[in-house]
Amino acid sequence: MKAIFFICFIIIFKFCCSLNIKSTKESIVYQYGIDEDYPSKWSFALTGLELEFNCVNSSVVRTCSIPMDELIAKKLHGVTSSCLYLVDFNVNICDFQINPKKTPTPIVEPEFRPPTKGGNVLIQGYYLVIGTSSFTIYPDEIILVLSKVDSVNTDATNLTISYPGGCGPRSLIWNNGNNYTFNHASPSIQSLSVNDSLVLINGDNFCNLKEMVDIFMDEIKVDKQSIEFVDHEIIKLNYNQQYCKSVEIKIVSGGLVSNVFKKEFKPNPIKINTVPSDIGGIIIIEGQRLSSSIKSTPLVKIGNYSCIVISSTINRIECNIKPIPKGSILKDLIVSISIDGIKNDNKLLFSFDTPFISDILITQGIIKINGNCLGTNSSTQIYIDDVLQTNITISVNEKQTILLFQPSIQIKKSKLYLKNEIKSNEVILDSSFYGKFSESYISVDGQLVNYTLYNINQVNYNKIPIIEFLNNITISGIDIKNSTEYSTHTYSFQIPNGCGRKEFFISIGDQGFRSELYYGTPKIRNCSIGINQMIVCNGNFESYVGFYNDDEIQIHFSNEFLKKPSSFDKNSFSFPSNIQNNITEIFLQVCNELSEIYIVDSILEPLKNSTNNNNNNNNNNNNNNNNTSQFDSTTNGKQIYNETYESSDNSFYTSSNHKNYNDNINSASSKLKIYIMINISFFLFFYLIFIKL
Repeated sequence: MKAIFFICFIIIFKFCCSLNIKSTKESIVYQYGIDEDYPSKWSFALTGLELEFNCVNSSVVRTCSIPMDELIAKKLHGVTSSCLYLVDFNVNICDFQINPKKTPTPIVEPEFRPPTKGGNVLIQGYYLVIGTSSFTIYPDEIILVLSKVDSVNTDATNLTISYPGGCGPRSLIWNNGNNYTFNHASPSIQSLSVNDSLVLINGDNFCNLKEMVDIFMDEIKVDKQSIEFVDHEIIKLNYNQQYCKSVEIKIVSGGLVSNVFKKEFKPNPIKINTVPSDIGGIIIIEGQRLSSSIKSTPLVKIGNYSCIVISSTINRIECNIKPIPKGSILKDLIVSISIDGIKNDNKLLFSFDTPFISDILITQGIIKINGNCLGTNSSTQIYIDDVLQTNITISVNEKQTILLFQPSIQIKKSKLYLKNEIKSNEVILDSSFYGKFSESYISVDGQLVNYTLYNINQVNYNKIPIIEFLNNITISGIDIKNSTEYSTHTYSFQIPNGCGRKEFFISIGDQGFRSELYYGTPKIRNCSIGINQMIVCNGNFESYVGFYNDDEIQIHFSNEFLKKPSSFDKNSFSFPSNIQNNITEIFLQVCNELSEIYIVDSILEPLKNSTNNNNNNNNNNNNNNNNTSQFDSTTNGKQIYNETYESSDNSFYTSSNHKNYNDNINSASSKLKIYIMINISFFLFFYLIFIKL
């Protein structure tokens, strides 16, 4: 018994300590010392395979080899036995199992690239198992070989294993100490969807560890803080692409680079106003990605009608649409936007002539409704709590975007809507708490003005009113203490300088409402035709020079429009004009507000003759130093006020009054024609009498 144990110990000791193995797809080669024991045969009872070693001796080394091919490699599994030749005892002993630690080096072919999510995966190659041995993944995850190595039908070169999944480089380790380092399948982007700022990327092999994943948009790496969720087949990413553009996306996962996926971040129009079909107007589209990074002009179509873009930002487009021919389709027109060839794919519908209330302000006790398609003075009806308002005067501007009326009753949180053949949307109006300035307009230099609040709640009597502008400037009111009646009370406010109309929110305690104030515009006193056909207009413009320097002043005359006057100082401004054309009106636009219109009653032809006469006689006499023809407000010119809320007699008028000058022009021209005809008639009459005599 002791002898057998000793022999076994010698076999194990010698066989494990002096072994050199070389394996290829053509052979398995073992090398031993000349005095070491060596294997003589391997037997695989399950597959009936017996492999005898061919040993060749040299003076110091014995080389034993087995030929190999694919058919043999397929059968290297199942229960094994091995025969060893014991050199010291000159005997061949069989029925040993093949030692797993003495098996040949595995050959994995083709490259093993399992999916990151794992699963049942095929691994191919030679010597993946010898007998019943298995392998692990570094460091200690057991790999379950699903292929039954004890089945005669199993192919030992094609094994299905249960792979647990992972990220980045890993290693397979066999019992013989050999290892195979591999990485996973490369990430693949298959689709990408966008919902607001949430981007969903679908595909394969993304890994499930955020720290192992990098995302690139147009070669710029996305901050990992923006990655909301990562799994092997989906990534959720917070990414706000402001511009309409095509973006190239790729993912690097575990050091492996995905395919490059191109995604068009398309314009996304969400909201649109409406305009009258018979006059057209400015259409405002709000949404996302409504401009491009290269500042190209979007192309907008409303159904089949082009809308010419005036301005565009990332979330707003303004375009002008012309009047639509009668009989055209006016409802449910598809809004199409194309930016650099990229078109929106969402369906936003537009309808003409649908009254829409976008905003309500309470100004000087007047209700100001902003919106679109608000109708006309005579056609629009106002309903408050479903009751038609009859004892009110309605004033709508020419573009049907502003409607003014003074309620006949106090309104407390009532439902309001309009009807102009079509019913508008409904809004909630509360005019129970309102206020009025003591002045109809504010000086552009700023000024101290009084403001009276009406229907102040008792709990707010001792509170300080505050005016807050949209630019976050706040002004606190000062009690002028002119009354002990605090439900209606007056406070003074130091209004800062400015121009145009300024919206503000005024509050006292827990009460508040939105309103606006109006800065005054300059008044033109008179205008003259001067040298080089320049028209010079005089007035007190000292407070407006700064706005001219800031490009906030524009000039309108006749049917022409200039961005800026040629010159502008505290006493006058000038601009060029073709004197052949009749000039009928002159007015300024300051911060988008129109000044009083200066109306020209006289025609220019006589003025031109007068100018020419002055030029001809200039060297003979100096009775016209300025070489100009005057038409001022005291003789031939008239002025009409721009749109405001109340006139001096508390009646309403709007910018439609700007058109009243046509009647004055026509009247003046008619009178002049009659005057000329009468003079010609008298001349002919006396001429004929003289001839007869």
